[in-house]
Amino acid sequence: MILHGPHLTAWPNHDPVPDLDMVLAHAARCLPVEKAAVLFESAMHRGKLTPRAVEQIVASLPVRLRRRFARLRSDAESGTETLVRWWLESRRFPVTPQARFPDGLRRMDLLVGRSWVIECDSREFHDDPLSYAKDRARDLYLTSRGFRVTRLSWEQVSLDWESTEKMLLGILRRGDHLDAPRP
Repeated sequence: MILHGPHLTAWPNHDPVPDLDMVLAHAARCLPVEKAAVLFESAMHRGKLTPRAVEQIVASLPVRLRRRFARLRSDAESGTETLVRWWLESRRFPVTPQARFPDGLRRMDLLVGRSWVIECDSREFHDDPLSYAKDRARDLYLTSRGFRVTRLSWEQVSLDWESTEKMLLGILRRGDHLDAPRP
């Protein structure tokens, strides 16, 4: 760890491994905002920190940094989802995270506009045959209700973002996402 500034130069205890609060405060100061947001949102989603605890960490940051973290949420289910949502929000595209399916029972990762669903998948939770089949059933249900569904992999978002971003912007420029679903 590289200590940046007086607020982190005094090690708070004898343990060589910093606690999560210190790691997140350091990440907020040193990482690009969306990458630090992945850490904050993952900590909340996994129950490692409460939203209130995250608010306290953010409140301890310099004012210029606090505003950057106003969009943190506790319901993001993956870092990939956080990265894609922050990208959409930073470009002012209408996005609803964890929107309910029309049946009211399930949620989609991101609803862009009124009719474009983006699901952010990783092999960890979507590669086994049962998850694969459930994902396809979800896609078919949503498509039958007039939604357009796009699945993004971790690799597309983290390793091939330049190409992925161009394709997403092409879809967004068409404006289809603003149309109501057509069952």
